[in-house]
Amino acid sequence: ALEKAARLVNKGGRIVVISFHSLEDRIVKSAFNTLASGCVCPKDLPICVSGRKPQFKIITRKPLLPSEKELGENSRSHSAKLRAAEKL
Repeated sequence: ALEKAARLVNKGGRIVVISFHSLEDRIVKSAFNTLASGCVCPKDLPICVSGRKPQFKIITRKPLLPSEKELGENSRSHSAKLRAAEKL
């Protein structure tokens, strides 16, 4: 779904994902890192031959967690993590 959303969002658009489990968060983090990375060539090549450019800029390097106020009002939000990326 994240790959499809990445194709559909316009330039300057943002993708924001809230995950509730560590495995979900790992998938989102990995997908965002893949979209934000440029060259995918092996490290031993002296120059990039793939010509791949980053598609997204990661806005939240670390996930946003619920505030103390939110935790007090909604205890189920304890495991929520929000990540965001912007299309270049």
